[in-house]
Amino acid sequence: MGDAGTEPAQDPFAIRLPPRPYPGLRPFDAAEWPIFFGRERMVDAVVTRLVTDRFIVVHGDSGSGKSSLVRAGVLPRLLQDQARGGARWRTCTALPRGGPLRNLAQALAALDGRADDAQRVLHLRRALNLGRHAPAALAEAMLSGPDDHLCLLIDQFEELFEHARQPGGESEARGLTDALVAWAEAPPPGLYLALTMRSEYLGHCARFPGLAEAVNQRQYLLPPMVTADLLRAIREPAALYGGEVDPALAERLAAEALGIDGLPLVQHALMLMQRQVAAPDPATGAAPDSWRLAPADYPEGGLGALLSRHADSVMQAAEPAGRPRLVEDMMRALTSVNAEGHAVRRPLPLSQLAAVCAVPTDALRPVLDAFRADGVSLMTPGLAPGESEALTDVAWIDIGHEALIRSWRRLANPQDGWLVNEFRNGLVWRSLLVQAESFDRDRRSVLSAVVTEERSRWLGRRNPAWAERYGGGWDRVLALMTESRSRADEALQQAQEALATRARADQSRERMLRAVGVAIGALCLAGWAGWQTLQARDAQLAATQARDKANEERDVAQSDRAQLQTAQDKTRQVLDSVKRVVELASRNPGTPPKVLAELNSQVRRLGWEVAGAEPTPADLPTGAYGKGVPATPGPAAGENLAARVYVHIGTPDQRGEAETFRKLLGQQKPGGQPLMVPGVQLVAGQRNEGVLRCFRPSECRDEAPQLLAAANTWLAAPVLKLQDLSARYTDNPPRPHHFEVWFGSGTLSLSAAALQAPSAAQQAKP
Repeated sequence: MGDAGTEPAQDPFAIRLPPRPYPGLRPFDAAEWPIFFGRERMVDAVVTRLVTDRFIVVHGDSGSGKSSLVRAGVLPRLLQDQARGGARWRTCTALPRGGPLRNLAQALAALDGRADDAQRVLHLRRALNLGRHAPAALAEAMLSGPDDHLCLLIDQFEELFEHARQPGGESEARGLTDALVAWAEAPPPGLYLALTMRSEYLGHCARFPGLAEAVNQRQYLLPPMVTADLLRAIREPAALYGGEVDPALAERLAAEALGIDGLPLVQHALMLMQRQVAAPDPATGAAPDSWRLAPADYPEGGLGALLSRHADSVMQAAEPAGRPRLVEDMMRALTSVNAEGHAVRRPLPLSQLAAVCAVPTDALRPVLDAFRADGVSLMTPGLAPGESEALTDVAWIDIGHEALIRSWRRLANPQDGWLVNEFRNGLVWRSLLVQAESFDRDRRSVLSAVVTEERSRWLGRRNPAWAERYGGGWDRVLALMTESRSRADEALQQAQEALATRARADQSRERMLRAVGVAIGALCLAGWAGWQTLQARDAQLAATQARDKANEERDVAQSDRAQLQTAQDKTRQVLDSVKRVVELASRNPGTPPKVLAELNSQVRRLGWEVAGAEPTPADLPTGAYGKGVPATPGPAAGENLAARVYVHIGTPDQRGEAETFRKLLGQQKPGGQPLMVPGVQLVAGQRNEGVLRCFRPSECRDEAPQLLAAANTWLAAPVLKLQDLSARYTDNPPRPHHFEVWFGSGTLSLSAAALQAPSAAQQAKP
């Protein structure tokens, strides 16, 4: 809803001091004209132009004091000057946000105390809808005669251009600009119009017919305050409250007021410092009769640091225990980065802000009240002293000034501040929308399992209201995530089944090897038993030959040789069976080569013992008992490849140390093997804290610990930790001996050993 207001008091000459001499971060309002010093010459210039042309556009940089000049300077001056002549003079203020024509109609209706009169608001809205005929219709509806005067202020006019980008906003913005152009060409008697806007938005006026010409002829560029005027604005309000600002401190504050956000930062610092020195006595509750701000009261770390600490203290007191990130969500929703890359305010209605933060409006109101309280002034609409009226659901919530966005460290930190994190989240959402479009065309176009897991956690803090800020499409993204999770679950199930199948195959191989071992043992026992039998038979034959005659000895010898031949034939049959078993084992690619070699050796010895001589080549093929099995196992695929380590950094300022680290690491030979470190790659936005990644189980077990120890030799910070990704890359791992170092965005520094290695350090220099 627009910020509507009327003249500061029934008696324009009555001086009623505000509760405090300095308003803080927000602009001055009309009732604070008694403490508005230092802009008198500018007020005179604007009033003269406005009375003459009845249309003026006041523009300047953010923080230059445009709104304060018109609200607390121009409007009260018009009211006072015209009252001296006995004319009736009224003023009102509106903002374009959310609906410029509705806001104007409500502000005008409030002048007659009829802001809640729906018929009156509708009547004025219809008059404003007339475009170029709107000024005449407005004069007829609002003015009672030639002595009746009305000045309308449209503050922060640049919000109209943002409203024009919203659905249905273009036509409403064009209707308002048509009315403004007609007002500039032929202003109705008794009607006066003032606009305030930031200078960088002047070019946007050319989008609407005639508006650029009207603004060019009636613009007033707000000049900076000179040092003398700044000293008056700093020191004279204190004198009205029994206080004093030391000249040295005033000079220092005046110098800082000339910088970016200087005026609002100085006003906020003065408010906090004055509240500190003029605080009531804890024992008596009485405020001091006089107070003084001295150079020692200047805040530690500067004005921006003071504002940041103040915002921290308000947040700690206001944030509910069950929602530790509510203030963060609220501030991220109320800030944005415009097309020029500048941090800007993004006002929202209370109901929409609560929806983005995923809380009821009743849970958000106490937090907002703490930030907009009298004497805090970090958000608008502000609370007057003693005011406790609750915000309505349609009330627009805004940050008091963009100086808060640029000064509050939690919000403005370029590395991990709330604003930059919100910007990154917007990029993530838009990338999901692009993936969702691809998924709509091809249902097979889903996210990988790793990305699905990460994005599922990320979506836990998002909601449809938040997504509308970045293009909507919540249901489409959810459909993509659902299908991606389903595919990931299927892939995981297939991987588990493959592992189970492999485990069963391993068990079968173990059982087969045990059977082969038993057969060989049985064969050895049978051979030994046969040998013992032959020895006993020979002894018996010798005894018989001694007793019997030559003929009997010949018969017995013939019989013994026949029996021996039969035993040898049976033993060879068993040996052939064992050979076939070993051959089958050699054909199984899962049988370890060392097991085959041992089995071959045992079978050779058994054959020799049975046959009494070396086996022939026909009996023992070269190298194995099974076809194609080598006698000595060769190296596995990729075993002779050199290890490679890829180095990734998170920020550009890490590159120098990373290059030195790469050179030093490339000189290492863990386990006696060469090591290749190709280069350093910048990957911004990574969340690692220093890891060495490996991708194959054997390499993670054997090589990675040696490589980790070698890498940490050259590092003081961070200390790398091993990250085993072999389970994640079972189906498609990188090349053998592939390792990665990820430093993240933290501190990267070299160890003393690295600094004492001049050759590597010299090589790393550009």
